[in-house]
Amino acid sequence: MTRFATLAVCAALPLVALCASAQNMPAGAAAPPARFQHLLQKLDANGDGRISQDEFLAAARTRFAALDAHHTGSVDATAVLDSPAAAKRLMHHAQLTVMRLDKAGNGYITRDEVVAAAQQRFARLDANGDGKLTPDELAAARGRHANAAADDTARAQRRAGFAQQRFAALDANHDGAVSRDEFVAAAATRFQQIDAHGNGKVTAGQIASSPQARERAGRIAARLVKRLDANGDGVVTQDEFLAAASKRFARLDRNGDGFIDAGELPAHHGRHGGNPAPSGG
Repeated sequence: MTRFATLAVCAALPLVALCASAQNMPAGAAAPPARFQHLLQKLDANGDGRISQDEFLAAARTRFAALDAHHTGSVDATAVLDSPAAAKRLMHHAQLTVMRLDKAGNGYITRDEVVAAAQQRFARLDANGDGKLTPDELAAARGRHANAAADDTARAQRRAGFAQQRFAALDANHDGAVSRDEFVAAAATRFQQIDAHGNGKVTAGQIASSPQARERAGRIAARLVKRLDANGDGVVTQDEFLAAASKRFARLDRNGDGFIDAGELPAHHGRHGGNPAPSGG
């Protein structure tokens, strides 16, 4: 286990009914992939089973309005970080982490569960079984979760940089390799840092509200703002937000017919299989 929580700052938009889309499907037609159905829930306002550019941009406007809590017409990284949608998404990922590690079904995770998960993860990462991890093994493990077809140089560089930083933090004795003991010790230390009450139990709420989670969320929010901030003034206006959404729609609308349908949606998106967000760029 490399971390307790991650934030997807392009969080879910308000849901709209999926049942109307299902009712419009031809009899006997195969159901669209689950990931596309999830996207329809968020964006298909008229229930026709596909997403138009107008629907995509309308959702982006809604998303921007939710971020622009002070109605200034622009948002910065702090506004993104402090948005209700970001907090909801952060809690969601924290809950998933607890569900994955809570083998006893207690609703919280213990140090022993964290250590066990770290031991299992080390075994998976140790590709050659020599009992130590190299920077390449860490980088390769991170790369396996990426969408290679949609990858670009910037993303590859970010992954490589993250892997190198992660490796340096884990290599406690600086011998150029991460041992099993070092890997497990780092996981136990992270657990102790989040265990604010010192009772050996960590809940999803503690994970989501931890300084570590907020720090990581802040970095992601800052990257998002930098990517969408076309004029480099440190904030994102609605026009910049919608311009990025338009570009995102154009990439997803592979046949250029003005709609996104199930056949155009890529099979995977990002490390955690997240959904295309109308803020994307």
